Amino acid sequence: MTIPELLELRAKEHGDKTFLFFEDREYSLNVLYDNSCRVATNLAAHGVGPDDKVALLMGNCVEFLYLFLGLGRIGAVIVPINPVLKPDEIGYIIGNSDATTIITVPQFAPALPLVRAALPQVKNVFILGEAVEGTAPFDTLLEPVDSVPEIVATEDSDAALIYTSGTTGMPKGVILTHKNYIWNTRMMYHSTALRPNDRFLCVLPIFHVNAQVVTILTPLLGGVDMVMMGKFNPFGILPTIAKYKATIMSAVPTIYNVICSMPKADEYDISCVNFLVSGAAPMPEETYLATQRVLKKPLIMGYGLSEATCASAVADARDPIKWDSVGPPLRYTNIRIVDENGRDLAVGEIGEIVIAGPSVMKGYYKNPQATQEVLQDGWLHTGDLGRFDADGYLYIVGRIKDMIIRGGQNIYPVQVESVLSRLAGVDEVCVVGVEEARWGQEVLAAIKRTPDHSLTEAEVIAFSRENLAQYKCPKYVRFVDEFPKTATGKIRKNEVAARFADAAKHA
Repeated sequence: MTIPELLELRAKEHGDKTFLFFEDREYSLNVLYDNSCRVATNLAAHGVGPDDKVALLMGNCVEFLYLFLGLGRIGAVIVPINPVLKPDEIGYIIGNSDATTIITVPQFAPALPLVRAALPQVKNVFILGEAVEGTAPFDTLLEPVDSVPEIVATEDSDAALIYTSGTTGMPKGVILTHKNYIWNTRMMYHSTALRPNDRFLCVLPIFHVNAQVVTILTPLLGGVDMVMMGKFNPFGILPTIAKYKATIMSAVPTIYNVICSMPKADEYDISCVNFLVSGAAPMPEETYLATQRVLKKPLIMGYGLSEATCASAVADARDPIKWDSVGPPLRYTNIRIVDENGRDLAVGEIGEIVIAGPSVMKGYYKNPQATQEVLQDGWLHTGDLGRFDADGYLYIVGRIKDMIIRGGQNIYPVQVESVLSRLAGVDEVCVVGVEEARWGQEVLAAIKRTPDHSLTEAEVIAFSRENLAQYKCPKYVRFVDEFPKTATGKIRKNEVAARFADAAKHA
């Protein structure tokens, strides 16, 4: 099955049923199907065909859904781009992906002449709104068509290029096929045990795989509906849940932290919620406890990465919840914990997480060397460190490259961050290693204080010594106003590490 086939199937079965609630409007399956077919057919008339890349530079909007769900009909490949990226970053992705068509919003119109001059392969530019010179309005893609072409894409066809966040260098284009998307959606469907009245709330950006798989394709496969928020507003989440009676939401720890810090957050009626999901970044214990205290709903964790489409392990709300675990591997997914030689490790031992299954990417676009480094003998080497417990629950320990080696002893930043997040006055924390002559590396904790709190370095170090082994305690503490983050709320550790790389030299 392909993405457009899934939409066509659901439209034939329940065409008049509302699938999407967005900005006080309802969109039926028929509307989504008809408009996705129009967009694909009209793009084909502009020369867009199989394997052509279409860059989508926009936030959460219904037009994105038309493109995401429809372009497989003509075999085209979407290239979703985070609209908050800088012009050079956007230009790199458009150029590297070989995109020939750009579809974007009016705010990027002034930069388009420069983009087209620098990227001559771009043939078409469509604007969601009033067009400018050298572009066409997106509405022309919604004009009626005489006939709709048969679906060109097969399950092995490329569906999307998802560019990594670039936390360890230049972004790489992850090639995801229709098979990747559909199988990962099946995994999520079996994990969530959907009920007929379930309704997903999409608060995350839909240019990211989490929203695409969890809150678009999963309800589409499951025959339920979704609510999509436009411009992100964490203070609007609880009112939206109460208004639309959403039952499932997938978000990141930062969002849950903000929600639970809202005045009168516990006064909203969210009795409709079945369970909540968190992923993309480690869940601090304090944030988990706050959700239980304020929201009083099951909060389950998940683990995944773009190279495996979206989710590879997710806890089940019907099972015992271990707040610091991401649960067992999903159906159809194999996960192993291996040492540096690829040998399986025993329960409880920490090693690299490797994944196999139908959701593993095809490879990195135009980067065979990077592909060969991570895809070995049918296994995706994630670069993440983890362990299994006796019940088969997976625990994420950190990144191999983030691991700090002090005097020959391994220190996992996530563990130190989990402890420091319990200290009053810590809003967010990022632990990195800095080069140091005596021990090789030392531990540095960068901390964002909670508002109006005067937390000191001495207090952080004293708390660490009370709760951590001596060699794990931060030697250096630095306070920051904000952390650099990816679109899904992950702190860009490489930028933090670079900022404080010389801490030992200036101590």
